[in-house]
Amino acid sequence: MNINIFSKLMFALLLLTSQSLYASTTYTNTSYSNTKSNSLLLSVDGSQFISANMDAGSVSILDAESGELLTEQALGKDLRRLALDPINNRLLVSDYLADQLYLIDAKSLNLIKTIKTGYRPFGIVYDEYNKQYYVTLFEAKQLITVSTDGEITATTQTADTPRGLALTNDGRLFVTHSMTGQVSIYNTRTPTLELNKIIQLSDTPVHNSRATPQGKPRVLDNIAISPDGTQAWLPHVLWSFTQDFQFQSTVFPTISLLDLTPGKEKELVDKRKQLFKQINIIENNNTTRIVSNPHDVAFREDGKKVFITLSGSEDLLVFDLSRQGKIGKKSKRHRRTKLQGGVKATQIYRHIPGSNPRSLIAKGGTLYVQNAMSHDLVSFDISGQGPFAKVKLADAQFAQLISKDPIAPELRLGKTLFNLANSDKFENSAMAGDFWMSCNSCHLDGFNFTNKYLLADGTKDVKENAMTGHIGLASMIAGDPIEAYIDMIQKTQGGMGADPKKPELPQVDPKSPPADIVRLMSALNLYVTTKENLPYLSTWLRFDDERKFTHKSDWLNSASCESCHSTLYKQWSDSNHGMHMDSPYYRFQENLAAESEGEPFRNLCRGCHAPQTILNNNTAPLTHLNNMYEKEGQSLRDALKEGLPVDETGTSCVFCHRITKAEDAGGNTDLTVNLKDRAEYLFEFSSNPALKLIAEAQINASPQQHKDSYSNPELYKSSLYCATCHNEFTPGQGANVNNNYGEWQASKFNAPNNPEQNKTCIDCHMRLDMTDFDKKVPGQATDNGPIKPNLIAHNFIGGNYYFSDMRSKEHGKLSRDILRNALLLDVETSADGRNINVKVTNHNTGHKMPGGARRQVWVDLVVTDSKGVERLVSGQLNDGYLPKDSRVFAKKSGYMHGEPVGLKFWRVEKILADTRISPDETRVESFELPAGISYPITVVAKINYRSFSKPLTSKVQAAFPEQKIPFADVIEINKITKVFQQQSSIHLRSAVVDTKSIAA
Repeated sequence: MNINIFSKLMFALLLLTSQSLYASTTYTNTSYSNTKSNSLLLSVDGSQFISANMDAGSVSILDAESGELLTEQALGKDLRRLALDPINNRLLVSDYLADQLYLIDAKSLNLIKTIKTGYRPFGIVYDEYNKQYYVTLFEAKQLITVSTDGEITATTQTADTPRGLALTNDGRLFVTHSMTGQVSIYNTRTPTLELNKIIQLSDTPVHNSRATPQGKPRVLDNIAISPDGTQAWLPHVLWSFTQDFQFQSTVFPTISLLDLTPGKEKELVDKRKQLFKQINIIENNNTTRIVSNPHDVAFREDGKKVFITLSGSEDLLVFDLSRQGKIGKKSKRHRRTKLQGGVKATQIYRHIPGSNPRSLIAKGGTLYVQNAMSHDLVSFDISGQGPFAKVKLADAQFAQLISKDPIAPELRLGKTLFNLANSDKFENSAMAGDFWMSCNSCHLDGFNFTNKYLLADGTKDVKENAMTGHIGLASMIAGDPIEAYIDMIQKTQGGMGADPKKPELPQVDPKSPPADIVRLMSALNLYVTTKENLPYLSTWLRFDDERKFTHKSDWLNSASCESCHSTLYKQWSDSNHGMHMDSPYYRFQENLAAESEGEPFRNLCRGCHAPQTILNNNTAPLTHLNNMYEKEGQSLRDALKEGLPVDETGTSCVFCHRITKAEDAGGNTDLTVNLKDRAEYLFEFSSNPALKLIAEAQINASPQQHKDSYSNPELYKSSLYCATCHNEFTPGQGANVNNNYGEWQASKFNAPNNPEQNKTCIDCHMRLDMTDFDKKVPGQATDNGPIKPNLIAHNFIGGNYYFSDMRSKEHGKLSRDILRNALLLDVETSADGRNINVKVTNHNTGHKMPGGARRQVWVDLVVTDSKGVERLVSGQLNDGYLPKDSRVFAKKSGYMHGEPVGLKFWRVEKILADTRISPDETRVESFELPAGISYPITVVAKINYRSFSKPLTSKVQAAFPEQKIPFADVIEINKITKVFQQQSSIHLRSAVVDTKSIAA
């Protein structure tokens, strides 16, 4: 062999051997090395605890022997995890709500660097081999690599919702995906992170028995690796929405196990630990102990016991592993033992002192539990040997983690209740009875983007039950929702005296609760309405700063934009997104919502139709009704001229262009507005023409700053931006009302890898030519600015030609054009010649047709015989009313008992019928020909469209007689005429006279 080649091979072998030895030394012989993401760590020498104090926003150092609080450093909002670099003695901390990381000194806790990240940084581990950190970005779907000096050196796109982290001593990085039940495995020993495998945790099969564990693995916060590296334990829950929503039959506590054999990693499905199976301990009264929300896992150092916190029921769950066989080796025990799921729970320490136990850490013969709500540490003696040795409480409050809770007592109480499923707390008014979950079991970390996974997992037949969430709400959640909360708690959690196993407890009357219950529910509502949750309750609209309300003078009048963007202003002001989203039809609907559910329920509507009124705390009914016929926003121009601030109804220029985030929670205005950070110019709010010129001169001198402040191309080009308002679901009950975004996602137009086919909402609805979506029309977005090859028009053209016509003939024509570009029509006969088949194809719409809730689309058919006599007629209006037997394409919503909800769409419980046409679907409507009809016959088929029905318009006219509201006219979307010459015994032959002629 060549000497040089031999030398190189030996060097490579030596290098690999040394790396292997280094890895072994680093991960197995150093007690301070992080192997999983945690909020509680030991210092390098083991003499101190370091705690990330979650919503207290601080990091603390405590003496590991005495529990004395040595140092505390306030850093941010919600510090979830931290990891230690033992060489530089630095900590990296994730701030979940501030979207940033903090690099701090591990001794003094002084801040070294703040690192901005994508949305919701969560898990962190330190990789001693590569000397770098890994951080999961829960909402951004990313895994970032951070150097020891705080630089983001790599960003890796991941599967949805990466959250927990664990790192093995051979360089495998395990990432849990909280809302999809997956675990990704990355190789950290390659130059860049390399995805080796994604393990999909198995669903537990659906069972007829409501109390049998079943459903999809969800809410995976943590993953822990056994000391010998052969197993990973993952606490989570199972979601099952196949039956009515109830915590006793919808959410099940579970621990899944993985076999970590390198290259053969897999779930140990038969080892899964589930309530009533492997989690099954009988209490003294011969009933099963109920446990809730498994959160974190820790192994005893000898690997013989494993401990799990149950954060909802506030328990400690213990498994004994001393009799468990090695992974991969055949068990010599009886086959029945294997099928029973391996080791079972040997102890549940009932109700850990404090509130909301989460993270765990074992040190010698002691286990330390970190409480998230009471911010303290509890210690347990875990030194007992043998399978029957019990864990014993050592110190009910070993350490206080913070010097002072920054959260007010009532808010802390509300947040504690949100996370609580301990039926022994507040016994006469418990949040949970024998229904073993908390609000946090589904609404992970409150109300945020994870809501979309709840809606997606609602797999029931919507014609039987369209509700994913709370059923049978007596009142909607709005304004003072005490009654609604009590009602929900009783029906879904078994609390407030509704626990069937405790009939002796008094059942709270939701309509007249005692004072102590009112206090609890008021505190709960205080948490629900925090900024990061639902500050306006019925809508998901949010500011991104600490303000809840602004004043109308804080907003620019949209007419002020006209001086530089006259074309776009005129397009917007005459559009259905502009001045007139508070039309009489809308006002009628909003008033009905307030009358039905209470005044504050107006916010459900206003979130999209009048968001500035919500943000400016204008809660009064909109008594001043804009003129439907007003052109080009003249009232805004008048207010600007007079220097008067306005509460704009509609989506104003500043509102839309200061949206910084689409939450993707399912709609209902699930967006975030930033008003504080936009570029402001001297005198821009002035009504003085001379001073306004100075303001405009500043903008012209620095146009890029202005553009950057009001433009977010990545967001604006996404269909998700439009989904924030054009998707709707019912508050509390979680029934889908409008799913335009989901329909588009399932259509052929959602093709990001095929630019020629891909069409977003903007590509169709913000164009100047609605007859050809591929045709680019040039134009100017800024007066005297460059000619853009394809102007993004602000007409916002859709199917509501009725309003468009009133203000602008151009808008009206474009609205009609987009409708006539949507559906194809054809007519043929059935094989036996007995029927006329009308074929309607949705060939050019990215959502179901029709898309609007009040739109009417139907088949208008007339068949005449050889003598010109009409022998078959369908879909002909009678004094403006559509006959009941017409072939209509629509969705009809109803209550569970079958009655239609009518205009109260927020009360939908199931879908009575849905005949709308999906994208690319061809619908065939068959009409039976009369017997003995004489040939030739002439068939005239039309697809008709109307914005509002006559009965609805009549109601709105009665409510606002002074508006002189006209009835909507009917548009022929498409029309076809065919003449069939004769009928044979098998088929009809036809001669086409005028095929697919479009009505002018």
